[in-house]
Amino acid sequence: MRWGFQFKPDEPRLRCLKLFLDRNQTLPSFVSSIETAAQLKRHEKTVLDAASDYLRKLNEHTIQTLNRRYGENFVATTEIQYVLTVPAVWSDAAKMATLTAAEMAGMGSRHDIRMISEPEAAALYTLTTAQSAGLKAGDNFVVCDAGGGTVDLIAYKAKSLAPLRVEETAVGTGGMCGAVMLNYRFEEHVRQRIGRERYETMREKKPKTWMMGLRYFEESVKRNFDPNDARAEEINVPFPGLPDDEEAGLDSGFLSMSAEQVKGIFDPVVDEIVALLQGQIDSIKERGEIVSGIILVGGFGSSDYLYRRLKAHFGRALALKGEEAAASAEGPEETNGDAAPEIEVMQPLYAWTAVVRGAVLSGMESNMVERRRSRRHYGTTYATVFDESKHTEKEKYWSPMWERWMVSNRMQWHIAKVS
Repeated sequence: MRWGFQFKPDEPRLRCLKLFLDRNQTLPSFVSSIETAAQLKRHEKTVLDAASDYLRKLNEHTIQTLNRRYGENFVATTEIQYVLTVPAVWSDAAKMATLTAAEMAGMGSRHDIRMISEPEAAALYTLTTAQSAGLKAGDNFVVCDAGGGTVDLIAYKAKSLAPLRVEETAVGTGGMCGAVMLNYRFEEHVRQRIGRERYETMREKKPKTWMMGLRYFEESVKRNFDPNDARAEEINVPFPGLPDDEEAGLDSGFLSMSAEQVKGIFDPVVDEIVALLQGQIDSIKERGEIVSGIILVGGFGSSDYLYRRLKAHFGRALALKGEEAAASAEGPEETNGDAAPEIEVMQPLYAWTAVVRGAVLSGMESNMVERRRSRRHYGTTYATVFDESKHTEKEKYWSPMWERWMVSNRMQWHIAKVS
């Protein structure tokens, strides 16, 4: 069994497997449940089996790394605690499935494994390491964990910074608009530019050519794209071996892309993230409060273009306020006194690994979240004695155990979902 970077570029593999652990999540268009089911069937595996196999390999690799760094004797005599991170929108069933897979992978009892949401872990790392010095007690902030497949959002209010204590101020949201969506939009762009037949021939007979172009887009364009940079006016993506085609923009083994074409790949994905963030911010505004900051973390959270777009969108309020102030100094023109202050967008150091760093910190520190907002109603069913003033005749049944008329399927609610 191979996993991670052991795969060759042209080999088929199981992708986005963890999304299948939560049946409530909508799969992205590029993930085929039929293809995944066929792959699992060939190997006589369930989704839970495959997820457990992956975690087992990850655990073995971790132990080997620790042995090399600290010595086998030290590792063998040291208790290891596992902390799993999950999306903020994960269902209870998906959390239990994740714990079961970890238990099957040899990480210990599910009762001993700690679990933390990914944006919560990112917030813990960012605030604990004092990289958000502008935030103070009483401020609301939104953590945007923009990863590969998903984007998770969760809003907090800082109750205190020393010790770090926060409370949730809005129910977490998310969407399938992670960095991998850029890869598939890039793939579609290349297919349209060079033609479906030439594209499919390249993927089938020259997989290394395709992987070289995709790797360049992944490592250079995605991370550093800035349409305002003169160097972005023309981006040349290497596709060695493809014949020249002036109409398609192929010259000397390079596909030429303009800044507008790259923006066309980025913008639909970034627009969805902006809309998700705006929804969180609006829900806080409805309660008469303001958001002071957005903490941008995750692999896609390291993107310079995403950072600049968020700064431009959420900084408009301050720019408008400044223009109004200048206008009022020149003359008594009408102004909008309700303009909201700028929301500071923060991209902390090591944003790419903020989630796992925060997960490690959560294993060493007490829970920083004092109050959470329930995403579901929680209750239990019970049976009770028939009461003709409350129940109908159709509902009652005779209980031989209690020797009286009873009604079943009554609900007692313990926690109410936040609207």
